Amino acid sequence: MDRKDLLRQLHDDRLVAVVRSKTAELALETAQACRDAGLKFVEITYSVPGAVEVIKNLTGCFGQIGLHVGAGTVLSTRQATEAITAGAEFIVAPSLELELIPVCHEAQVPCFPGAATPTEIFAAMRAGADLVKIFPADLAGGPYFIRQMQGPFPEARFMVSGGVSLANVQEYVDVGTTGICLGSSYLAKLLAEKGRAGFVEEIGEFRKKVQEAHAI
Repeated sequence: MDRKDLLRQLHDDRLVAVVRSKTAELALETAQACRDAGLKFVEITYSVPGAVEVIKNLTGCFGQIGLHVGAGTVLSTRQATEAITAGAEFIVAPSLELELIPVCHEAQVPCFPGAATPTEIFAAMRAGADLVKIFPADLAGGPYFIRQMQGPFPEARFMVSGGVSLANVQEYVDVGTTGICLGSSYLAKLLAEKGRAGFVEEIGEFRKKVQEAHAI
């Protein structure tokens, strides 16, 4: 899929599941639960043991049914290249890793570097970032911070990670946030405590709130 088409689909769906597990098997289980819950975007972080193989496995199993798998916590061009080779459709960094952008764009893959200040946001925009990932979003100011940054940077498009909940997900949609990340700790706890059925039900509440916000 062309990177602009993928960005349009992400803006329609908004939600991105971040998977950071202690084992590859648990990462696969969590990603499959996300797929069952109707999520279309899953980010496998590089802290997962065998992350590249997990990405390759998921893109092979689910790539034809609309699950878009990306790589997260990417901190070098080597990691970006091997993740893209494994099938990653988007690359996410927690920090301002601007050297990843040309590598991703050469492969027609969107790149979302991290930022937490106006200076970093502008640097990411100037370098051609497809989205600027605000991390940690809750500590930066949540939806209020996004709204404030839209003043000086009206062309910026944002992803948020950190502190997203059922209580604030609609606010993020309302301020125009393209990517809204469901945190790895939250997803792991939800799956462990409520099982697959409970996981699917609660993620369904997030999707419902996003859809309701779209309709307003």
